[in-house]
Amino acid sequence: MIKRLGSLCLMVCAGVALTNTYAHAASPIPIHFAPGSYGAVVNGHVSASHWLQTFKLKATAGQVMTLTFAGAVGPMRGQVQCQGGVAGGPYYGNGDSITITTAGECDITVGGNTMAEPQPGTFTLAVLVYTPAKSP
Repeated sequence: MIKRLGSLCLMVCAGVALTNTYAHAASPIPIHFAPGSYGAVVNGHVSASHWLQTFKLKATAGQVMTLTFAGAVGPMRGQVQCQGGVAGGPYYGNGDSITITTAGECDITVGGNTMAEPQPGTFTLAVLVYTPAKSP
């Protein structure tokens, strides 16, 4: 009985700890493109307690998203998650391109590479979203 009670307490405590961890996560920062442009550059900051920062933008099916980032936070990494299960990453600073298959929001997460002891600092994220020309 005491062993079961101990196991139950452990599960409840772990659930509370996870709830508190996710309850304090920052909301994604929206990325807006200037009228007529297909790209944006945004700056972010990571710290020892918040080593990731998430941005969001809207994309249309068939568009291609290209991203890259660099900063003063030591080794970095990032990833993209879009509607319809389209995802890319992890990227380690040099970025990549993905084709959007379902219209909707995409989350772009950038931050310190935790596998390489991230350091606090600022970074710059560049994002291009364009519709490729159709072949004749």
